[in-house]
Amino acid sequence: MQEILKQIPKVDKVLDSKEFIQLKLKYKHEILVKLIQIEIDDLRSSILKGKKKSVEKDIFSKIAISIEEQFLPFTRSAINATGIVLNTGLGRAPLSERVLSNLQGILQGYSTLEVNVETGKRGRREDKISDLISIITGAEAATVVNNNAAAVMICINTLAQRKEVIVSRGELVEIGGSFRMPDVIKKSGGKIVEVGSTNKTKVSDYEDAITSKTGALVKVHTSNYRIEGFTDEVSVKELSELGKKHNIPFYYDLGGGIFSDLSKYGLPHEPTVQDAIKDGADLYSFSGDKVLGGPQCGIIAGSKELIEKVKKNPLMRVMRTDKIRLALLEETLKIFVEKDPIDSGHLTLQLLAAKRKDLEKKAKKLNNDISLIVPKKWKILVEEVLDQAGSGTLPTERLEGIAVSIQQDDISVSKLSKEMRMIDQTPVFGYINDEKYYLSLRTIFKSEFEQITDNLKAILKKYKIR
Repeated sequence: MQEILKQIPKVDKVLDSKEFIQLKLKYKHEILVKLIQIEIDDLRSSILKGKKKSVEKDIFSKIAISIEEQFLPFTRSAINATGIVLNTGLGRAPLSERVLSNLQGILQGYSTLEVNVETGKRGRREDKISDLISIITGAEAATVVNNNAAAVMICINTLAQRKEVIVSRGELVEIGGSFRMPDVIKKSGGKIVEVGSTNKTKVSDYEDAITSKTGALVKVHTSNYRIEGFTDEVSVKELSELGKKHNIPFYYDLGGGIFSDLSKYGLPHEPTVQDAIKDGADLYSFSGDKVLGGPQCGIIAGSKELIEKVKKNPLMRVMRTDKIRLALLEETLKIFVEKDPIDSGHLTLQLLAAKRKDLEKKAKKLNNDISLIVPKKWKILVEEVLDQAGSGTLPTERLEGIAVSIQQDDISVSKLSKEMRMIDQTPVFGYINDEKYYLSLRTIFKSEFEQITDNLKAILKKYKIR
């Protein structure tokens, strides 16, 4: 082992090698020294643990490549071939082309983020979007924070800090990343009072729990799961009436914000933001990056009095959004002012409501493109599959989809899947089922077909498959 350890090169020898000529021109000396030392330490550790039996002859090149890879973009463009429209890992809602085309000037230079153009005086950045949200939803006022979990926290903190928060046991949901509603409420300064049972909660359960310490009644839309069978839940309207009866504010967390009735697109009905307003919620919040199709943010709307309290909460400074998100949200919201969001270019709704004939047409084209480059022994088929909305939207529903499947024996299907992600700067995320690799057309754009075939060509070349 000592002989192997002696073969490990010193930092200065690596740095002076021909493989590092370009790297030294590009990166700072102290950065390269630090990264080379890390690589050498890792190599030494592998040898001591018995994982490596020798030092590769091309060790200088391997260290150089490893360092270069560390400076590749952390967030890159990716192809979503999973059929999951709101894929959290891949950035949730894809932004509409119309939204992006109007933003270059705002994002590149200065903008009127916190200034009143007429008076020239500074204002509050979130005030400007309040009117637009109000026009669409019918709410008296609105504001925006950086995501819906932040919206829940600031709403509970504003309404019920050091007070009791009454919520149904069946609505104490866990959201993404193992964050649980009870934990968020607790961190918000409220004390949870659970009422009802997992499957049944009645108005009387809430009313019996009301005391002088009650700060808010809370309802959480269980968007990421369903309880079916022997169930009963309290409606938004019933909680609104109960809150008014006892002069207690009622806050409703909708999860994802939906402005259009999904049933008119052939999808199951989900509560809309407008429904919450009509049924009398005092304060409600929802995500901007789910079905709404905008950037990550949490939108809070409701009575003018309560929204003003939220805006004055010191947490608002911590949770506020930047100019980029506000500009993207503004352009996204403007689509919903027009008659039909789908016709107006709302990408998320277009993907969710994609017609079977259009998916089949795309699938035939991709199938043909792939069949032209892979060996004839590979089986490339167009198949019916079940897609998903994703991100807790329509959790029990599946969308009828079409995919291209690849079945072959030259490499394992797991290796094919990994190489489609790793072989090029643009990763392709498909999925595996029944020893086949699938590319679902619902979430693939026609402009991405060439990249998919390029990745496949590179894999064929790498593994010398003919």
